Amino acid sequence: MPYYVGIDSGGTKTVALITDGEGNELGSGQGGSGNIATNLDETLTVSVRTAFVAACEAAGLSPTTSFSAVCAGAAGYSYEHRRDPYLAILRSEIHADNYTLVPDYLAAYWGATEGTPGIVVIAGTGAVGYGRNAEGKEYKADGLGFLLGDKGSGFNLGLYALRHALDQIQQEKEDSVTRLVKTYTGTHIIPEVIQWLYDDFTPSRVAAIAPHIGVLAEEGDPVARRLVVEMARRLRQTVRQVRHHLWLPREVAVYPVGGLWELGAFFREEFQDPHWLGEGEISIEPEVLAGGRFNIQSPLHSPAYGAALMALPAKTL
Repeated sequence: MPYYVGIDSGGTKTVALITDGEGNELGSGQGGSGNIATNLDETLTVSVRTAFVAACEAAGLSPTTSFSAVCAGAAGYSYEHRRDPYLAILRSEIHADNYTLVPDYLAAYWGATEGTPGIVVIAGTGAVGYGRNAEGKEYKADGLGFLLGDKGSGFNLGLYALRHALDQIQQEKEDSVTRLVKTYTGTHIIPEVIQWLYDDFTPSRVAAIAPHIGVLAEEGDPVARRLVVEMARRLRQTVRQVRHHLWLPREVAVYPVGGLWELGAFFREEFQDPHWLGEGEISIEPEVLAGGRFNIQSPLHSPAYGAALMALPAKTL
């Protein structure tokens, strides 16, 4: 029986998933960060190996099994010079007849939609939107990395929280978000925050602040909610860009993918249909570009399954 491996190599984690020739999921496993642009080969190797070995164990297969094909959807795919080294890692860790590397958003799209018209909006450490229409035309918005884009991402939210805390410390003030940042980073004064950020900088380390902000937002904290609303609006703009360029109807299915969607109901509601305009001393303007209520749908499968689906020879892409 032929076996196939799909890999979702993301900024926070790497997921490997094994299917048979009919696309039936047999097992999956998880490893560490897998962004090919921001991680060293040694880190990527450990992440792939950990995820793959765990997937084999779950599927009841040996890691020395010969697979028919491997397809990996990778964050950081735009770094062309990093593709061949990552493919070399896949070849060294997994025995297969064929190896394919695609952008992470493409694997997420196939996992979420199985190829039907729709838009995936990936929000994890980074952020990107991608869609296809009924004619097969495709369009990608954002996904420009943490310095130039990734608007509404976990990194974006974590960075906004750090900036807010620095501003509060500068004014000798302290609110719940500032206390959270101080506790998370183990800092008290501005030089310590700066040192925490730059001494051991990784995008995923900054993005790890985001879930804590999400907890505060769920509890009703207005400062945290203002930050979360800003991220939701940025992701809405990404969806609008994709929808406009593909001439997709307003009711097109939108599939949220990625760890940031676990921030809580408030974040998801503000993304689907903005309504929060502030509380107490916090006030924000209504959304400038009305996009209507999004038709949010749950992804049919995971991005790792989407990568495995792309590995199947019968799949027409």
